[in-house]
Order: sequence, then C-alpha cells, then structure tokens
Amino acid sequence: MPVADEWHDITLFFSDLRAHAEYGLTSWLSADVTWALRIVHVDFRLEDAATRQPIDPPFGADLHHRTETIVGLGDPWVSLRAVHALGPWAFVFRAGATLPVGSTQPNPFALGRAGYPHEHIQLGTGTVDPFVDLEVRRGVGRLDLSAWTLAKFSLYRNGYGYQSGNQLLAGLDAQSDLWTRRFRFTLGALVYHEEAERWDGLVEEEGNLGRTDLMLDTALAWLAPRRWAISVGARFPVYSHAVGAQLSTPAIFLVTVTRPFELLP
Repeated sequence: MPVADEWHDITLFFSDLRAHAEYGLTSWLSADVTWALRIVHVDFRLEDAATRQPIDPPFGADLHHRTETIVGLGDPWVSLRAVHALGPWAFVFRAGATLPVGSTQPNPFALGRAGYPHEHIQLGTGTVDPFVDLEVRRGVGRLDLSAWTLAKFSLYRNGYGYQSGNQLLAGLDAQSDLWTRRFRFTLGALVYHEEAERWDGLVEEEGNLGRTDLMLDTALAWLAPRRWAISVGARFPVYSHAVGAQLSTPAIFLVTVTRPFELLP
C-alpha cells in the first residue's frame, strides 16, 4: 500500500571501555595488548517526513533500524614496541595486528534488499588487520613535543564478505607540567582518514563510504600518589569531509587510569 515519506531520526552513542597492558622484554623492546569492551546504543524514531511527528512503522517492525543497546568485546590489538633514544630525541616504533574476536554481521545491504531485518553495527572486522605506528619525541625546556602516525590495513574480506577500509591517523601534540608538580597538560591536533568499506568486493551506495576528520586534541592528567595517573581528554572536530550521508561526531571523550606493575624483578 502507498505510505507517506518517512524520516529516520537516529542517534548513536558509542563507548569503549579500553584496557592496555604492556610487558617489557628487554630495555628497548616490549609487548603490549589493547582490548576494549564496546557499548553501542541506538535510539531510533520514525517520523512523518512532512510533519516530523512520530509515526508507527506501517509494515510492522522496521527492517533497517531499531532502538537497541549492543555490548560486546571488540578486536584486541597485539603488538611489539621498540624504543630508541638518540640524544634529545626518542623514536618509538610499533608493529602488530588486530585479532578477529569482536562479533560481525552478515551483509546488511543484501538482507535489506531481500526484505529481511538486519544489523549494521559490528563490534569487530572479522579479519586479522596489520598495523604500524611511529612516534618521534623531543623535550624542549618544560615542553615535551611529539609527532606520530598510525596506519591500519585491511587486506581481505571476512566470512560475510565484509572488508573494512584502510585507516590512517597522524598527530602532533605538546605536553607540559606548566610549573606544577602533579599535573600534565596536553594540546595537539590529529587527522583521521578512512577509506570506504566493501561488501563482497563492492562499495555500496550507503554505509561507511570514506571520511577525513581534523580534530583538536586536549587532555589533563593528574599524577596521583603511588604511581597512579588519571587523565581526562576530549577531541573536537575542526573539519570533517564525509562521502555520502554519514555520522556527525560532536566530540570524543577519553578517561585513562594508569599504573605500572612490576610482575618480575
């Protein structure tokens, strides 16, 4: 039957509870792992496109969207990290891969075209994705300056035919205690670029079609007693370019709690 034009009003809340562990193998080489518990909440409201008033789905539950909360483990990042000091300079190189632990979904576009309910949100990629990370640091007076870049590659499709886009991040930041004893202040910027995802080798007309974001990066850390450190930070988009209709990200907030533990002498 004919139905009025619909407006899909969707708000998504993404959150990662992330743990990082590092073990020193030698004076210059360490092994580390980062693993996150991912929480995604979707709030969906179907509206009449003309009046923007809520309406009931005309054919029962909507195939594409629903109000839901998804919780599960993501893909762990496992790597080796090498550090080399050369005078006032410090060079950090990291290489590793993500492991396919997070849950993945069948092709939502194929299911949608066939008239079946489907899920777009995935907690992992379903593939082993290699990554490399390079950082250069130098102290200048009370300032610690650093520049870094991280590249993550997707080399093949998973069992559902999904292949995420390659990702590239690069950033600059400056840290200082600003003549305090227990605080560290960070100000910097980062750029994030992601290529389009593919399903069965094809780039669909919707979904993640590629984006580039330039963000302002800020953080405040408190060096607590007994070697604890607590940091709160925020990243605010300054410039965004997305292909097609994609998410608008107002801000990213980060909370980090750190304490080194010596497991062996």
